[in-house]
Amino acid sequence: MNNKVGVLPMRRWISTGTVICILFLMLMACAPPPVTPPITPSTNTPSLPATSPATSNITSLSSQDVEWQKIIDAAKREGEVTAYSFSMVGDTSLVVAKTFKDRYGINLEIISGRGAEFLERVKTEQRVKQVVGDFMEASSTHTLNLKSTGSTISTPGLPVFEEKNVWRVNPYVLDPEGHVLVHRGQYIGPWVNTNLVKPGQEPKSYRDAGKPEWKGKILISDPALSNGTYITYLSLVDKGYLDMEFVRSMAKQDMKFVPGTRDVASELAKGQAPLGLTVTDVDAASFVAEGAPIKAIAFEEGTIVSLSALTAIKGSPHPNATKVFMNWILSPEGQTIYNKALSLAPIRSDVPDFRPPPTAVVPKRVIPLTEEAAQRYAQAFKDKLLVELWRR
Repeated sequence: MNNKVGVLPMRRWISTGTVICILFLMLMACAPPPVTPPITPSTNTPSLPATSPATSNITSLSSQDVEWQKIIDAAKREGEVTAYSFSMVGDTSLVVAKTFKDRYGINLEIISGRGAEFLERVKTEQRVKQVVGDFMEASSTHTLNLKSTGSTISTPGLPVFEEKNVWRVNPYVLDPEGHVLVHRGQYIGPWVNTNLVKPGQEPKSYRDAGKPEWKGKILISDPALSNGTYITYLSLVDKGYLDMEFVRSMAKQDMKFVPGTRDVASELAKGQAPLGLTVTDVDAASFVAEGAPIKAIAFEEGTIVSLSALTAIKGSPHPNATKVFMNWILSPEGQTIYNKALSLAPIRSDVPDFRPPPTAVVPKRVIPLTEEAAQRYAQAFKDKLLVELWRR
């Protein structure tokens, strides 16, 4: 700012300012103490748990700021944090790691893989008491499964949770205890290869995909390895749009199983099949950006909103850096960097939607994943329910 612009002569400024200050102080002395109005949570956003501090208590905030700075200082002394991540790969991992280091001076090491692999890895590390990973970033099913083994710790009271009415999805929605923190939501549903399916010839529903003309033409994530198939079909059964008899009947469709939802998008982009049933917008975004002939379609039954989350690993070597990263990835900067890199819609309402048009299909209806449903689907995955239905 140019200091020469709008500057009053000093003597005149002091005289006028003094009068104003005296009048202001006299008014304040006569006025009753201010009353802070209660914060009313948005009807679209669940209330955060009681662990979030009150934002009207200045002493508490000041004390919390001091404590949070101690955590940041300890995190900087730790110097690094290791993530087991299923989404931070390639350019995404580079931009997230660079921005986080620029902000805090902490190295972020990202080990990429699938949630099912991380589950076994963490359990093995804890059994031999050689924990390497600090936190796991994976689907709701895998993070909740890890919590159920006693391998995680709670991270309540992060400063970002003081922000009210900014959440499209409450980070605590899957786990009020704070072990599993939602950091992103994505649509999971059907996609087609536009070179293999002409306009107007797309199936209109999941029941259409069960018809003979689609036999041998469907890609789907392997229910032995991926939770995407459980979230899709069990959500539809829960809502009454499908029944388990129909789900069982899909065994006759000779579906092509691939390891995970990203593999469905990859094989669909290569033209290995005309229809993929378990594709998320994040899986497809990189292929869309490269010009792959794929697009999302909206089935009559609806489109599931799948949630992914972070969970801190018990006994990790860098617990403070873990807290700092979790707080950052949920902040406006973190949500912007992460979702822009992945072309996603953020869980914060004060950050733009970065989805490209072929990805941002308008669902016929949205089917959100709830805490109770996520717990049951996690158990169904552990029990290999769909493996039993489709592979006997």
